[in-house]
Amino acid sequence: MRASEQRLIAKPSPLGFARRYLLALSPLLLCAAALAARPQLAALIPWLPGALLDLLAPLLLAAAFALSWVLRSPEAAASTLLALALPIPLSLLGTPPPGEPLTLLRLLASRYARLLPPASLAASLLTALAVEVRRRLTVYEVGDVGVVIRTGVWRRQEQTIPYASIGRVVLEQSLFGRLLDYGTVIVVSAAEWGAEYYTRSVALGAGRGGGSVSVGYARTLKEVSRDPGKCIYGVRKPRRVKEAIEARLRAAGG
Repeated sequence: MRASEQRLIAKPSPLGFARRYLLALSPLLLCAAALAARPQLAALIPWLPGALLDLLAPLLLAAAFALSWVLRSPEAAASTLLALALPIPLSLLGTPPPGEPLTLLRLLASRYARLLPPASLAASLLTALAVEVRRRLTVYEVGDVGVVIRTGVWRRQEQTIPYASIGRVVLEQSLFGRLLDYGTVIVVSAAEWGAEYYTRSVALGAGRGGGSVSVGYARTLKEVSRDPGKCIYGVRKPRRVKEAIEARLRAAGG
């Protein structure tokens, strides 16, 4: 973070992005957990077929992808989807001519299971690298006109929030953020820029014969966005950034 004559510039810190790095490594961690659990499961349930044990890692990754998509975690969703997709074309290479369908299916499943750990490593590293590139290319500026956010890897985006339209400034710090002095400053305009809607729903269904009964619940909430492209995310000395914005707000209002 540095201050010039009329502006203050900040960038996300590696500590601020630590959670995103960890989410990017989800496939690697889940695959390692599945490999570690396989001998215990084989010993605990000796009659369990090896083919089912091979499905443990893919099932964990598929569940992680679904959960990360629901919870809106792009790093985990991208890395788990990439890890699941990478072994598919590789497992098809060198496939013998179709014979017994069940034998061929077992062969492909075995190849896929062997390729999944290295694919998970590659997917985790590629996603973590993309997260780091985005962090380095994200810049926040508190200037005379307003708060400027520049971000994007392939498609650069620059947004300016004029001080006249800012309704409130929110500072968020976790326990580690307070100890290590990093955090997120969320600028919400009077027009609700910086806020977003999301819906959570739960549904249960049951059917018998031609009929069915279902019970559903949905709730739509509005909350401030913590996307690095919509707030001042994970910066060092966040209180200094918040105070700089509030000082300019008072100057603009006075």
